[in-house]
Amino acid sequence: MARRITTALLLSLAIAVVASALDKPGQFRRLGACPDMGCIFPPDRAHFIAGAKFDVRVEVHAEGTSSPDPNYTLQIQKLDQTSTTAAMADDDGDTTFRQRRFIPTATPPQDFSTYIHTQPGPQETWNFTYFKDAAQYWKARDGDTTTVTAVNVVSSAWRQVQLLDPGTYKVTLSYESQKNTEAIWTVDPAPKQRKAKNVILFIGDGMTTAMITAARLLSKPHSSGHYLQKLHLDQFPVLGHVMTHSMDSLITDSANSASAYNTGHKSSVNALGVYPDSSPDPFDDPKQELLAELLRRRSKKNGGPGGVGIVTTAEVSDATPAAVFSHTRRRDEGGRIVDQMIRGPTAVVADVYMGGGGKKFHANKGGESLNGTDYYAAYAKERGYTVVHNRTSMLAYEGHDKLLGIFHAGNMNVWLDRNVYKHNLNNPGSSPLGGDAAALDQPNLDQMVIKGLEVLNRRHREEGWFMMAEAAAVDIMMHPLDYDRALADLLELDSTVGKTKAWLKRNGLDKDTLIIVTADHGHSFDVYGSVDTQYFNSFENGQDLEKKNSIGTYEYSGWPSYNDADGDGFPDEWDVRYTLAAGTVAFPSHREDFQVNVNGVRVPAVAQGNSHHHYDEYVPNPDDSVHGGFLKTGTLKGEANNGVHSFQDVPLFAMGPGSEVFAGVMDNTEVFHKIAQALGLGGE
Repeated sequence: MARRITTALLLSLAIAVVASALDKPGQFRRLGACPDMGCIFPPDRAHFIAGAKFDVRVEVHAEGTSSPDPNYTLQIQKLDQTSTTAAMADDDGDTTFRQRRFIPTATPPQDFSTYIHTQPGPQETWNFTYFKDAAQYWKARDGDTTTVTAVNVVSSAWRQVQLLDPGTYKVTLSYESQKNTEAIWTVDPAPKQRKAKNVILFIGDGMTTAMITAARLLSKPHSSGHYLQKLHLDQFPVLGHVMTHSMDSLITDSANSASAYNTGHKSSVNALGVYPDSSPDPFDDPKQELLAELLRRRSKKNGGPGGVGIVTTAEVSDATPAAVFSHTRRRDEGGRIVDQMIRGPTAVVADVYMGGGGKKFHANKGGESLNGTDYYAAYAKERGYTVVHNRTSMLAYEGHDKLLGIFHAGNMNVWLDRNVYKHNLNNPGSSPLGGDAAALDQPNLDQMVIKGLEVLNRRHREEGWFMMAEAAAVDIMMHPLDYDRALADLLELDSTVGKTKAWLKRNGLDKDTLIIVTADHGHSFDVYGSVDTQYFNSFENGQDLEKKNSIGTYEYSGWPSYNDADGDGFPDEWDVRYTLAAGTVAFPSHREDFQVNVNGVRVPAVAQGNSHHHYDEYVPNPDDSVHGGFLKTGTLKGEANNGVHSFQDVPLFAMGPGSEVFAGVMDNTEVFHKIAQALGLGGE
């Protein structure tokens, strides 16, 4: 008993020591990663490569009518690499809690500006408002303007900071005489030499292990429960798992999760390449140097500046592709993001830039370009791009210029509609050039990737290159619960990976190229049985119980009807009798029939039109289920019309030089650092 009391007491004391540094519970906060009225960006636990450039901002807040202290100071102290560890063991001797404490050197803290040889810009002031909890937020949504909390801010920012000396640093913001906010920063040594000449990062947006398992079942033959073939992903030698949390929330979006892969820093939902501050300008937030920016200024000893390729089936200004080159806390600024590629202060000017999103490039009918600019002309004239708008012209391109390929006004059509239900392509206004024409000649992901690799190889075979290729519609289709289309795009990713490996081998690049396949976040999708759709469809609308009896579980789950007789990696037929009983745990109210929508993407819920609230409420779409699905009452808030992201770790597959470090469980920020080490980034 005495030992148990001592153990509990010591554990509580250990927790108390670090409680102020732990993430605070709650759904609403004044500003992400800002633990009190003093804020430091980059925040506590930020991790850098020596020589990488970053911005620093401090903010001092005061709520209500109070004024923030303008006489704050910022100091930095280099800490010794040695450390002590306070550990707590349970009654069986197992360590249950550890807290690392750094021992400072004899050098005292120094003024931050003096240490980095850079002065901040002029001191700034502004104000903003926030909600303290859900009650305040939803009251405001219904028109109550008294529930917000006002915050007054004074702030300073230092731009293009570099720390060249590896080690651990403590940064302290002091304000209001007695108050301090501290942040621990870690700077890793820059690699002495690169391990890989080239890196391809494939991202299956929203892809999880459960989806990969389902895609395998749809496409691969099996006998007596044994697969006779496996996916290309299954054959990678290195498997890891990635934790995807945001800086200030447990669920991430594609912007800040993709930014973690491109910067090595966590951020907040919607943010790209920055730590979001509270300022009015979404483009002045403290920036983090991107992997592509580091590659463009890589030292000669590690190969010199390398090539950059970006391929996606989404809009090219969407979150995941934009994370490769953009800096803003607001991912929806598509027009500015398109401009940043060629005109930003540290413009990446990718050698290959392909996908959808044509409406952000022109001011023709349907166009939304920034200031009405013709960006097709700007990319060609200012940066020397060859511009293509369809599959035919893309495949015919054999030049040495940079290549811009924009194939749709918005997100490209998904694989299932590009290749099976082609009548869904006849959508007036989908042309990337604007007007009323349809985008009828769109390339597949594998065609864009291979063409992109050809361009990179011609332009940067000696220096090497980095390509990010995204199968965007895995996520885009999971949101409206269109599982067939999502899984088809996952299979397209798998096929693309296989064709990429073959291309690299044919061109003598397989030994020099690190390939990584992962996701930026997940969805809560899984399969729990099979469905006899013939029996399901024999019942009338409203016979929900009888329809549910068509679902087979355990010994009655059997096998679905999908078959890939032609061996192309996709089912020959999608509208089959025995399908998968699948779903998610986060969805709006809708009707489910487990059958492919042959006439286009699902729309599971629609606004009911008579809500007594000041916001829309969504109800099941009566036109969604052709076969009269049964009702599934939503698990999300009433204004939700789509599914949402989930919490689970995502898989990572790796092969090639440097791939061994991707085994095991890692944070998403570690993926950046491992790629940077492989490419030899950082330093002077």
